[in-house]
Amino acid sequence: MASIIQQIGTPLQLAALFLLLIFGVLRILVRTGKWTPSASINRFVINRIFQTAILALVLGVLSSTLAPSFDRWINSGEIFHGAVLSTTGDPIAGATINLITIATVPTNGVGQFDITVPRDRILKEYKLQIKAPGYETPAVMTKSAAEMRNVEIRLTPAPPELVKALEPPMFVGQYFGNPFAMVSLRVENVGTSMTTINEIRGTLVSKDASFVLSPAYWTFVNTFGPFYPVMGPFPISAGAKMDLRVVLMPGVNFASLYSKVGALPEYKLQPPCVQKFNGLVDPMSADAYEISKAFADEHFAWREGEWHLKVDVVAENQAKSFQRDFYLSSGDVNRLRASIALLRQCLSATTAAPLAQDGDMANFLEK
Repeated sequence: MASIIQQIGTPLQLAALFLLLIFGVLRILVRTGKWTPSASINRFVINRIFQTAILALVLGVLSSTLAPSFDRWINSGEIFHGAVLSTTGDPIAGATINLITIATVPTNGVGQFDITVPRDRILKEYKLQIKAPGYETPAVMTKSAAEMRNVEIRLTPAPPELVKALEPPMFVGQYFGNPFAMVSLRVENVGTSMTTINEIRGTLVSKDASFVLSPAYWTFVNTFGPFYPVMGPFPISAGAKMDLRVVLMPGVNFASLYSKVGALPEYKLQPPCVQKFNGLVDPMSADAYEISKAFADEHFAWREGEWHLKVDVVAENQAKSFQRDFYLSSGDVNRLRASIALLRQCLSATTAAPLAQDGDMANFLEK
């Protein structure tokens, strides 16, 4: 409203000058005898022009003075003052206070803030949410107008981040044809007791394919193993600073494969690819390899193009997401498909070392 008054101030002054000009011209014409209007025209027309011009001039001049006062009157409302503190009473500077649907303001250097609510938006109750780096974000709070006039909010420090980043290198590969991704998560437990990573899950997406990935094997040791089957949450020792390497795969049911291979006469007593006492593993039989290769060909899912990997980690009630984009060329896809031949030597069938290679052939690529 005040801005409208300010905007019409100058046009009013221009209109006043124009009317005064008309009044002056008419008066000259009357005095010089070039125009002799009746008394009624002189009284009701010429004098009214003069009066209107003076009124417009006064309003135009006063508008710039009246507008700020009018603005303060029309926009005056509730002024809320508050402070954001830690649980120990220390002020939290730079916290963000969101008075929902009304205003968002930061705290100053001593943790204080002021929010003005316009007259037309005054409510009986207000919803607000507070966020500050390094502190837990409380749920949306509801406060009455009386409480908001001098509110104090205390935030609990967030626990240190257990999982810091998705570190290179990352590997992608195939396991019996199914796509897998091996990721390295930087883990730092600055506490004095063992903690756990409760859940890791992933999604692998291309323009025409999408997979939900779950942990299958993990290790702390090195890129190639030894890997261990995932058994519940991942334990993280006190003071640990290391990379947790996890193989993520789709939840494919291998029961049909195992039943077909297990039905072969040569594997009635013992499944294939079992390590012997001397550490060696016998190659699959021709029949077992053909069954395994057919299964791997059926489930082979890698395609040329852009891929997007998202890894979600839940640790001690902290949830974090990590992203990685990579590209597979036609040569990459052909190499991964060709690596199905490694099944014959049981190289890509062992859970102890899911990243297998034989000369130039490997069931993984670094990305």
